[in-house]
Amino acid sequence: MPREDSELVRSCLEGNIDDFRGLVEKYQQRIYIVIYGIVLNREQARDLTQEVFLKAYRSLEKFKGNSQFYTWLYRIAFNLSLDAKRKIANRVQQVEYDDSLSVDNSENHDRSRALRPDRVALRKELYKKILEGLETLSDEQRTAIILREWEGHSYEEISKIMDCSTGTVMSRLHYAREKLKKEIIPYL
Repeated sequence: MPREDSELVRSCLEGNIDDFRGLVEKYQQRIYIVIYGIVLNREQARDLTQEVFLKAYRSLEKFKGNSQFYTWLYRIAFNLSLDAKRKIANRVQQVEYDDSLSVDNSENHDRSRALRPDRVALRKELYKKILEGLETLSDEQRTAIILREWEGHSYEEISKIMDCSTGTVMSRLHYAREKLKKEIIPYL
């Protein structure tokens, strides 16, 4: 039976540092997806994911339990990602296609259609256009859309992660969706 986050955090704070591995394993992929959605670079996202967990480990005593652990962790990821983007703002980044983010987990997924070369090519092209569309969004809009559409967080969770009101989240999502529609409609 998996242990609760609060139990793992408490155990880490009591000196059982190996229990932090459980938190890393539970959230590593989700944190990577959020970071990748912000920085749009695989290597940088991997590095930042490691940095997030290192910072979280070093700051674990600051986690008060007022929010869920992943909300606190995502806030660290969000801040580090924005800082990294600001540092390279003058550099032009190339959008990369990351196959690991495009897995279709639906039970009704028709594998024979998905594996056809023409469908794979169209799917990759659409995914590339989505990523290019994400680049046109502000950091706040991009983060909101990643947290909502890729991660499935509620408006309330996103508002906690992004430290803004629910109305602001809704506004960011609205404008992000409008911009993305313009990018991907020709591919639908």
